[in-house]
Amino acid sequence: PNPSDLYDLDHNYAYRWGIAWNIPDGEAITAAWLFFDDIRNWDNNSNVLYVRLLNTRRLGVRTYWDGSGSGDYFQGQGVLLNKWENLPSTAQDITYYFDGNEIAALTAYAADGRFGLGFDPDCHFYNKGIKLTIQTNRVPETGASIVLLAMALVQFVAACRVRR
Repeated sequence: PNPSDLYDLDHNYAYRWGIAWNIPDGEAITAAWLFFDDIRNWDNNSNVLYVRLLNTRRLGVRTYWDGSGSGDYFQGQGVLLNKWENLPSTAQDITYYFDGNEIAALTAYAADGRFGLGFDPDCHFYNKGIKLTIQTNRVPETGASIVLLAMALVQFVAACRVRR
């Protein structure tokens, strides 16, 4: 996102990061993970951080005032990826790996080239950056493609035998 630390996830706001990205032709999403670099709570009080996968059309980072309100600002939207509670005041790296259902939702949301992530910190979290990584792999050939290749191979072998 820009800024990469989402304004240090100030507890007075919720943040939506709208992303433009297309699944490459002939490929499928096989894994995805969200990385927080050196995230920490600003003090030792109890805290919560909600993160959601969103089906959104708006691109870029947007902030929404919630006045330190408790609860999930994006509740009822998208898929709740995780709810972290009581993160320490010492910096740590966190990597969240999407499960199969979350990858399926990401695939559906990204089908039109736009999706997003929603972050609602119910405390202030300092961090050095947030990064989303999506891994794709080629989709295996379908049965029809394999049959066509087999027929072409049979014709090639027959043509070679005729030449002999």
